[in-house]
Amino acid sequence: MKAQFHLPLTTYPDASSFSLLQNAVDVCLHQKADLTASIPLVSLEPVRPRLSSLPDIETMRAVEQSSKDNGAALEQTLRDYAKQADVAVEIQPFAVKEPFVAQSLAELSRAYDLSILEASDLMRPLIESVLFESGRPLLLFPPDNFCGRVDAVAVAWDGGATVARALTGCRFFLEQASRVVLISVADDKQIDHLSRDRFATTLQKAGLSVDVAAVQANGEPVAGVIQATALERKADLLVCGAFGHSRLREFILGGVTRSLLTRLDMPALLCH
Repeated sequence: MKAQFHLPLTTYPDASSFSLLQNAVDVCLHQKADLTASIPLVSLEPVRPRLSSLPDIETMRAVEQSSKDNGAALEQTLRDYAKQADVAVEIQPFAVKEPFVAQSLAELSRAYDLSILEASDLMRPLIESVLFESGRPLLLFPPDNFCGRVDAVAVAWDGGATVARALTGCRFFLEQASRVVLISVADDKQIDHLSRDRFATTLQKAGLSVDVAAVQANGEPVAGVIQATALERKADLLVCGAFGHSRLREFILGGVTRSLLTRLDMPALLCH
């Protein structure tokens, strides 16, 4: 079955970057996947519909035109990138009111194997909406990081159910990889070594070379330690579960997932 990847784009107030478009095309090329891009054509609701003033109407028209122009530029650039790479791409523009952009893109994402976004503070509401509401994996790229072939996959292993779901979501990448690095941070939480070793054995039976890395955070941010270890082991993709505790606790205390959304140094596949 051919993989179907989704590219949720933004057109207002800021447009998605061209580097995201290039990464989406490249990852579809390497994974032999089709790509569907959703482009929102944003409009504003008047604050008081019956009493709308001329400035309100002019603002609404300006927003609609800006969204339309950004959408057209994104569509043409994506088509150009896809044509150069010989990747099948489908463009789906849709009309949406401004407050519902992230929600609508998350709902559209449910129809595809995974969605592709770029980490940035401006895109945080969309990232969190797709991550928590789509029910599908999210492939997240750092800004200006360009995708290559995924040969080595690093897994932030803690034995939890969210990691297991993320591993199911990254099956497309594991099928084409040759090597997996299981990374455990020993002083962050108790690690079930038997469970980790059982999973390592399963991967080896599937034909993958497996490297187990047990590291210490020593007071450093766990997300940074995991990424540094993955990069040291020459991994091309980091796989991790998202928000092992409640969202409220993660919001108050931080956490690996929130740190990854704040500072991402390599492509990461997240699954809630």
